[in-house]
Amino acid sequence: MADEYIRKQDPVDALDRIFDNVPMELTTEILRLRRELRGLHAADVVEVVRCKDCKHWQTDWNPSIPDRHYCAVMDSMMKADDFCSYGEKREE
Repeated sequence: MADEYIRKQDPVDALDRIFDNVPMELTTEILRLRRELRGLHAADVVEVVRCKDCKHWQTDWNPSIPDRHYCAVMDSMMKADDFCSYGEKREE
């Protein structure tokens, strides 16, 4: 998973790191929060390939339309920041 996403375990680990410095009267609440965090479902996150970075995006298609290029998979004109489930990173 990309570094900019938070893993489900990260907030729990953060609580564990600060737990020893928590005042005694907050201990029960911190443990309850930790239990709640562990019970949350992780987000269904998939890294996408933007059209501008996809091997199916043809950059030399039509210079008269500078903000759109042809996609061979979608058989359509696409903008640079568009994406689809067929995206494959272009080899540089």
